[in-house]
Amino acid sequence: MYLRIIVIAFGVLSAEVSRADDYIEWVAANSGINWTNGSAVAEGAGLAKPGTPPSLAKMMACRAALVDAQRNLLESLQGIRVEGITIVDKLMLKSDLIKSSVEGSLKGAVMTSRRPQADGTCEVTLTAPIAGNFARNVYSTVLAPNNQSSAPMESAIQKAMFSTLDYVLSAIASSAHANESSLETALETLTRRLDALEALMTNQKGLPKAVRGMPTGIVIDARGSNFIPSMSPKIRKLRAGVIYPKMSDQQTLAARGQLVSLFTRDVTTAQQHPIVGDRPVVLKALRTWGDTRTEIVLNSEGSSRLEKMIQDGVMQDAGVIIVL
Repeated sequence: MYLRIIVIAFGVLSAEVSRADDYIEWVAANSGINWTNGSAVAEGAGLAKPGTPPSLAKMMACRAALVDAQRNLLESLQGIRVEGITIVDKLMLKSDLIKSSVEGSLKGAVMTSRRPQADGTCEVTLTAPIAGNFARNVYSTVLAPNNQSSAPMESAIQKAMFSTLDYVLSAIASSAHANESSLETALETLTRRLDALEALMTNQKGLPKAVRGMPTGIVIDARGSNFIPSMSPKIRKLRAGVIYPKMSDQQTLAARGQLVSLFTRDVTTAQQHPIVGDRPVVLKALRTWGDTRTEIVLNSEGSSRLEKMIQDGVMQDAGVIIVL
């Protein structure tokens, strides 16, 4: 179970092909956000310059299309809704961290489609994940006044892991010059470190745990409301405050680089999405709250079930997907 957290923390996200039920919010003619797989997407088109030799025309057209797609992908990233009506573009004006995150996402974008056309033009599609480093930096900026206490237990474990890894690498590097006695001592020290790390990972109540038979995620059916997606949706109880995510949840998600929620158009698709696991619970939304349309209100039954999941510790490692 903890392996899943580490994978998310390092921002590993595979490119996915868009499906009919994916919720793609287009921010411009050729750029948008796929809120179902958590990625910014953009298309570009290009044509080789007049006089280009036929043997190079296709390559040059696709290179021009790539440049166009990169420009459109920048629009996608800048147009991502973060919290309320705040978009990434506004955060870039006051945060060098966000600027560097956008630049890093552009450099790390994956070309998911390259389509030379019969008329000599070329079309290219680029995809860049929102989760991982990008989400971590955006959330840390939004939570800046409170991010100093972010996920202390996970931070401690990660430090312990890297400390142990450094020890192993140092031992390997010096093994050529070590005698049998010093190697035995090093192995004993390594064993003690691994035992301590295992105890830290398995015995702490603050860590997510897989409990047999318990829900593995939640699907919120928000169809019929005017809810819109963002990186920071909030789930509220009727005539009460925010149930999820609380500040501690936001800090934990920020440390992992994990999005608060994904979004799709179909309940069945949502239930089968890997982020909510094998046993998702479906909750019905009543309406949105406030003027931003990024906060949603559950009915009494749904609120009670979600509060029980939080109380049982399920939401520490459960995914959320909202159906629009």
